[in-house]
Amino acid sequence: MIDPASPSPITRRTALAAAALALAPITRLLARPQVRGVNSLEGRVRLASGRCLGYADLGDPGGPLVFYFHGTPGSRIEASLIAGEALDGGIRLVAIDRPGVGLSTSAPGRRVLDWPQDVQAVASSLGYGDSPFGVIGVSGGAPYALACVCRIPQQVRHLAICSGHTPMAEPNSGSGNQDEFIEFLLRRPRIGHALLKTIIRRLHNQPEKVMERVASQAAASDRQLLLCDPVNRAGFHANLLAATRGGAGEVMCAIRLLAGYWGFRLAELPPASISIWQGGCDPIAPPAAGRYFHRQLAGSEYFFDPHAGHATMLKWHAREILARFV
Repeated sequence: MIDPASPSPITRRTALAAAALALAPITRLLARPQVRGVNSLEGRVRLASGRCLGYADLGDPGGPLVFYFHGTPGSRIEASLIAGEALDGGIRLVAIDRPGVGLSTSAPGRRVLDWPQDVQAVASSLGYGDSPFGVIGVSGGAPYALACVCRIPQQVRHLAICSGHTPMAEPNSGSGNQDEFIEFLLRRPRIGHALLKTIIRRLHNQPEKVMERVASQAAASDRQLLLCDPVNRAGFHANLLAATRGGAGEVMCAIRLLAGYWGFRLAELPPASISIWQGGCDPIAPPAAGRYFHRQLAGSEYFFDPHAGHATMLKWHAREILARFV
């Protein structure tokens, strides 16, 4: 992972203020007219509990609603990578920040199975009420997508899992190159918390180095996609800032939820329309992970690209994935 250095001391308040200032010009860049399909990156819904959920509104505002659930760590900004494809496909793509991420306030003690209620609140606020919608779960967003099948199956028109992270405790579920680091963070939480604080600090002080190091864990095609295009690079930076805006504690919480019991077994989920999208060159969620989902989710369809990586599977096949929701 990222090798900690000895950075200058910085308080959490200072770090969050710096994140807000850094994020503003980047989100403005992503919202420029030349970034097709980006309608708004700053949507907010206030819940009855007083919590706030942030979301990005992308694609065709008049199209069928599809929710995008980001990775771990990740944020709503992640979905801007396929905003143009959503517009071309006539899809309204709404990406929600999970609690403690980006524009969403924290929800202490939350569970994966609490997420569908938040999704319903956003759908209702956008005028969809009890109408069915689509769901895309990318990487660490997979458990949250499947939680919707568990809790609100009648509202899920179709679910696409792209480069999905499997349950870590299950045998033969396909370990990725980040799983060992995740297990270390959970075994040594105090050291892990300190390490994450250092990484977040360096993200503000030395963003280029952090982006290069994070991208080094992915496939060559992912590095090309995320680092060599100026708008994608800005989006990558903005996504990392938003993903870590709640601090190391929120990142640790997200990792615990991903690595722990999700509240359901895949084989016990009710029947649903599900497609699995897997890249053959993905070291983070390797091919074994895609095959595991396909085995466990009865009736699911499996799409495999031997040349795609973690992010490129989504980007290269965005039109095919989105077409499932029309």
